[in-house]
Amino acid sequence: MTHHPNQLNAEEALALLQQLVLLNGSGSTGLSRLQVMQLLCARKRALVAADHSFDTLLFELGKQLDEQIRDGAPQAVKKRFTLLTGYFHRLELATGHLNHLAFMGSSLLDLELLVELKHDMEWFESIAGGLFARLMVDDLLKSPLLDSYGRRRVKLLVDGLARIQTVKTQKNDMKFFDLQAVQEIVNRLQQLEKEERLFMLLAEIVVEQSRLNQAAMSTPQGREIIRRVTTIELRQRHAVEGDIPDSLFQKAFELVKLEAIYSNAILPQVVQGNTALRQDFIKKSGLDLFYLEDLEDQYCRRNGLPSDMLDLIRSV
Repeated sequence: MTHHPNQLNAEEALALLQQLVLLNGSGSTGLSRLQVMQLLCARKRALVAADHSFDTLLFELGKQLDEQIRDGAPQAVKKRFTLLTGYFHRLELATGHLNHLAFMGSSLLDLELLVELKHDMEWFESIAGGLFARLMVDDLLKSPLLDSYGRRRVKLLVDGLARIQTVKTQKNDMKFFDLQAVQEIVNRLQQLEKEERLFMLLAEIVVEQSRLNQAAMSTPQGREIIRRVTTIELRQRHAVEGDIPDSLFQKAFELVKLEAIYSNAILPQVVQGNTALRQDFIKKSGLDLFYLEDLEDQYCRRNGLPSDMLDLIRSV
């Protein structure tokens, strides 16, 4: 995660956690929002790094508190510990939902879960403004492994949740949301995934047709022929009905062009040692990394290059 002021390193965070929950620590003092934010950020960094020191300490603290209770301490000494582990659990659940949406799609997201995420968003924002995005979204969107549709799904969800208004009743602290607006987010995510599936089919056929007739891609007339053939193929082979947006065809044609540039001009220089060209192409082209790596796999197979060469150029 990106460095921010007041950020604790792992050792400082674990020391603070221990100090806050043990009976002989400062557990009797108020738990500040800053401390909660620091611990949540440290916990998230530990999850990303697969650092299990948090889990080990939480297990040990739980045992120590249970022993103190057995020795006569009141059950209330475990209140702070239970509170913080609940915060960590909320963080882990929300992170898991966002990651699944980003990389696997919205199949698990329904109305009830989106309402839960909206509650989570508001809770994190109550700790510190921008904390939800900082913990859940910012680094996720920067991941080179996330494709363009994954980024669109995350942005659609987060922006949609942020726009939903909350209503507080006067009788209690429960919050209610416009469920129609929440359902609209579900509908838009489903529509985006429908577009993604269509584009994947369309791009596959366009790439196939362009390889059969490479010259056709260089003229408007040739691209129009490929467009017509692709439309027929989509209807006959995949039972696609309705209009196919021109934007998807343009995106597919752009994909073919980028594929040709990378495979024929950039990649031969990369395998010769000019790995900086690869990073520059990734940055400027916007080509999804998973697609680019597939092109590299195909190139190595065609040219009989050793597979460990790919590990070398990808590690730079």
